[in-house]
Amino acid sequence: MTFSSSPLHPDVVCRGDVLKALSSSEPFDMVVVGGGIHGAAAARLAAGLGFRVALLEKADYAAATSSRSSKMAHGGLRYLELFDFEQVFEGIKAREEMFERIGHLVKPADFLIPVPKHAWWFRTKLSIGLSLYDLLVKRGARRHRWIPRRKLNYPGFHADRANLMGCFLYTDGIMSDARVVFENILGARRYGAYCLNYCEVTSVQRDENDLMTLFVRDCKGAREFSVRAKVVLNCAGPWASSVAQSLGAEGHSLKFSRGSHIIFNTKWTGPSLFLPMPGKARYYFVWPHPAGTLVGTTEREVSGLELDPVPSGDEIEEILSRLQKDIPDAGLTRENAVYCFAGIRTLPTRGKSSSSSVLSRKHVWTQSHGIINLFGGKYTTASWTALEGVKAAAKYLGREITNRGLKTRPDLKELPGSMRGAEESLVRERLAYEGISTGDQERLVGRYGRRLMQQGICSGTSGNVERIVEEEVSLALQVEQAESLEDVLRRRLELEYTEDHGERYMRIIREVFSRLRPDIDFDKELSMYRERMKRVSHILGKPALR
Repeated sequence: MTFSSSPLHPDVVCRGDVLKALSSSEPFDMVVVGGGIHGAAAARLAAGLGFRVALLEKADYAAATSSRSSKMAHGGLRYLELFDFEQVFEGIKAREEMFERIGHLVKPADFLIPVPKHAWWFRTKLSIGLSLYDLLVKRGARRHRWIPRRKLNYPGFHADRANLMGCFLYTDGIMSDARVVFENILGARRYGAYCLNYCEVTSVQRDENDLMTLFVRDCKGAREFSVRAKVVLNCAGPWASSVAQSLGAEGHSLKFSRGSHIIFNTKWTGPSLFLPMPGKARYYFVWPHPAGTLVGTTEREVSGLELDPVPSGDEIEEILSRLQKDIPDAGLTRENAVYCFAGIRTLPTRGKSSSSSVLSRKHVWTQSHGIINLFGGKYTTASWTALEGVKAAAKYLGREITNRGLKTRPDLKELPGSMRGAEESLVRERLAYEGISTGDQERLVGRYGRRLMQQGICSGTSGNVERIVEEEVSLALQVEQAESLEDVLRRRLELEYTEDHGERYMRIIREVFSRLRPDIDFDKELSMYRERMKRVSHILGKPALR
């Protein structure tokens, strides 16, 4: 497949050209295996520091855990109950950095924690935890405060809730998880990295100089090729242990936890909610989502790994029953549920095995003959975790990365869409001039940031939503390396989460696929997509859309 360059899309990528570059005789300094948040961040950092980098992902970028998270950038308030203070403080510092550096993708949000009547110990414990949370908060307005019952005036929690003592109000972050990954991938490519999805590393061979040849299967072209590497960063998420073993390194003992979520078409207008569940350090959240309201997460230890895990029926019932008990008048019922999804958390075990609900989220790095493996990891601190891996890889290659040197490179903390307040105002002015509604401005700025101007996504659309969607699909296929209808609707445009799952735009999407990717059987893709949406409806206990 070949794309011609376009003034609207300066980052157009040709899969054939990337495949050719990957299989060239010149070895890469680092090959990153895994295109989730940790692999994408590592590739961008390494390429930005001048290393010759390749990234290979066996499915789509962010296809697994990195698009199935709770979509929060947070310190992890519940970890305080497990006395995991290091994790919490690292999370808060990283979250504050994300607010500052990639504010178009990660935004502060108020969270409300209700305290039942007479629950004095719970209130005291929360007060201490939130005070610790506040130690690293940069802005005073984001520090927590107590709201007594008589002053409550929020959806579901108001002055006449007789079973309440009051609520704590604090700040955490809400983000578009998949979009953070895509911008890291684009940033890596802009620094010179070669990144390709749907390419699976199957085995490795070493020569007498310890240079590795990775054998790779192109899952889209049904061909095999090889990539030469001096060092490999294994960031394969739940599959990291099996990838390590296939590369001749030791795996690590892991546990896996499935977290499930439901999206409702009800618009959430109040603060987000942090609500306790039975069990130690167990909570669930209710917070706004572009499609309405997002609620989750559950905690189920699982043994098997699936690329496309789905919630179980009892998880759906657990969420619905908790909502009915905690906020019965919020309108979050089965009738208003439109989508559900599940993600797998990877938890490295340490010493005595524990339940997945109380295992630390702290990651583990291991190293063996040029294979550097990441086990576990938390989304919010992914850029810091990735830097640890890149430093280890650089040391193996005989180069030191110093914190002092990193301070001279503030660009390494920003993504292609990053922008400051004045620049955001300029972008919004331009969108308003183009006739874009306020709601669509919010969605587009929150998805692309300054890339809206760089890649002309909305130029000449006159605010026409169908023409904007057409531009977005074109961008997904030409720039963001989408290879299927699911890639576009689920992770690029996130229309899959909406009530009609993007059906209203299917004619336009078909036209763009026909023009830009005639090699893809769109009818087959559409049939598979609709079958999957029927499955989602079935899991929710609802009739499928026609």
